[in-house]
Amino acid sequence: MTATKTPADEYIVLYGVPWEVYLGIDDALGECHLRHTYDQGTLEMPRVVYGVDWEGYLSFLDATGEFNLRHTYDEGTLEMMSPRKDHDWVASLIARMIEAFTLAMDLPIQSIGSTTLRAAKGERGLQPDKTYYLANEPRVRGKDTYEPGKDPPPDLAIEVDVTRTCLPRLPVFATIGIPEVWRVDRRGRMQFYRLKSKKKEYEPIERSVAFPFLKPADLTRFVKRRAEIGETAVVREFVEWARRQAK
Repeated sequence: MTATKTPADEYIVLYGVPWEVYLGIDDALGECHLRHTYDQGTLEMPRVVYGVDWEGYLSFLDATGEFNLRHTYDEGTLEMMSPRKDHDWVASLIARMIEAFTLAMDLPIQSIGSTTLRAAKGERGLQPDKTYYLANEPRVRGKDTYEPGKDPPPDLAIEVDVTRTCLPRLPVFATIGIPEVWRVDRRGRMQFYRLKSKKKEYEPIERSVAFPFLKPADLTRFVKRRAEIGETAVVREFVEWARRQAK
């Protein structure tokens, strides 16, 4: 009989972890008694950690600082992910298309990338792939930090989920209050979601709220062409197409 592997049995390997960051992570999650190994910048530790209180999570964020560690925190459970090339490539390409289009159309935008976002009342937080202020850009213009409860949430988040995860991320986005999420699943399927104003949950939509001319199938078509014509050509084609659609 084969034992079933649980998330607690799975490990993540992080490379290039500075000694100070390792000490901070170990201190923040010390009460969870994690079995881990650190050797000259390489840290191996459980992918999912249970029993992390809110203060421990905040200490974890302080410890990781500028070290990019995609994660989800949901009411005591912390899941960490190590993005693969296919994940980063798709997320970065979509980001380039958005940023090139807003530049071409002279639209206000603030690109805050994978800034860690937290719910104003605590207990939930995550590091998204890419996030943007669009309609709310004037309200945060010039601000260098994100303050939950004071700042509006970003208008748009991009999520590329090419690996299996334990914690659903959409409910965390909903708690934070992000109005729109674009999500690419493990099969390369893209879906746009809009946050319901009263229920704090998402519903699929046929067109983007931020960019009403754009459908999930449109974006998927351009993303798939990256292997045929190269990334720069894809961005150029997208901007030319999007400018015509937006008129």
